[in-house]
Amino acid sequence: MAFNVSAQSLWRDAPMLASPAEIRTLMPQARDTSPARRAADPSALLEIPGTPIADETFVVTYHFESERLQRVHLRSEPATPERTQALLRTLQTSLRKTYGLPLSTPSRPVAALGTVDVMWSFRRMTVQLLMLDGKTVELIYSVNMPSRPGGL
Repeated sequence: MAFNVSAQSLWRDAPMLASPAEIRTLMPQARDTSPARRAADPSALLEIPGTPIADETFVVTYHFESERLQRVHLRSEPATPERTQALLRTLQTSLRKTYGLPLSTPSRPVAALGTVDVMWSFRRMTVQLLMLDGKTVELIYSVNMPSRPGGL
């Protein structure tokens, strides 16, 4: 596989700006998203329905723009509030070890009480950890680089 940019991974072995075919080769368990999902979000082309992370199951969705991977969205709904909080603590600890301290939050909108919205910036990507409804944990890896005129 040839990439026009460095093969920095967004999540696991999914390189930035990879094509859907390249992701399918690297992640054989990835499948096409449902037509309903694609109608709601045309960028969501591939998904892995069940990936274990930190003793919870996540749905992993791969988002593409112009056939290039731009975002990997992981989503889990732990069975209890205690498991949700434990998952958040585990993910925050892991992300801090990997990416350092999160971006300072004063310039970001203040989250409602009981929510989590933490962001890291690392090389050419951002990582965001979210919990907005008290039960769903989301982890989003996004490409953070200017697009080149005339394609890649």
